[in-house]
Amino acid sequence: MTHQKRLSAPKHYPISRKENTYISTVKGSRSKEDAIPANVFLRDVTGYAETDKEAKKIVKQGDILRNGEELRDVKQGLGVLDTVELPKAEESFRVLRDGRNLDFINTEDTRKAAKIVGKKAEGSDNVYQLHNGENHTSTDNFQTGSTLIFQEDGKVEEVKLEEGAEVIVFSGQHAGETAELEEINQRGMNPDTGTVSENGREFETKLENLVATGDLEVTE
Repeated sequence: MTHQKRLSAPKHYPISRKENTYISTVKGSRSKEDAIPANVFLRDVTGYAETDKEAKKIVKQGDILRNGEELRDVKQGLGVLDTVELPKAEESFRVLRDGRNLDFINTEDTRKAAKIVGKKAEGSDNVYQLHNGENHTSTDNFQTGSTLIFQEDGKVEEVKLEEGAEVIVFSGQHAGETAELEEINQRGMNPDTGTVSENGREFETKLENLVATGDLEVTE
């Protein structure tokens, strides 16, 4: 199913639930819990399209890019950490969390970034499963939990999720907050946690909720 009723759409969709009956669901690799379809972004977030037909035209003309690549379908998802570029409007955004909602901050930093959530070996290569549903194959040896930042010169920078790292909270009660990872707490059979601090305030959250940001621009 590619459509659902507006009233039952995920809470993070920035839509009015009293307008048209149906709305698109996310298609492709992005999680439905952490992304919105491109047509919702173009219509309800930016206002560059008033209808799905206009949104489809923008996509067809190659006028919206996700992480530097043209989208092929108006229902493809725009998810957390993705960059979204609208070349004709000379605007670019990074998708972040703001509590339960998604936030689209204006940015000039359009480097692709993704957190490693899994890893497997295939011959001499390592295949890294990324939080956005994509894979990255490399002979480099990166740590699960690290963030990969894809530089404009083709190099890939690893930002480790380690004590002292600057992080953004990916999900949970503090989603969207930026902080410093003060301590990693090993919890045995339970998920490991991280103690983070922000302006003298400390809180603890699951380590899987944290993304190391390095020099990424994650605030306006």
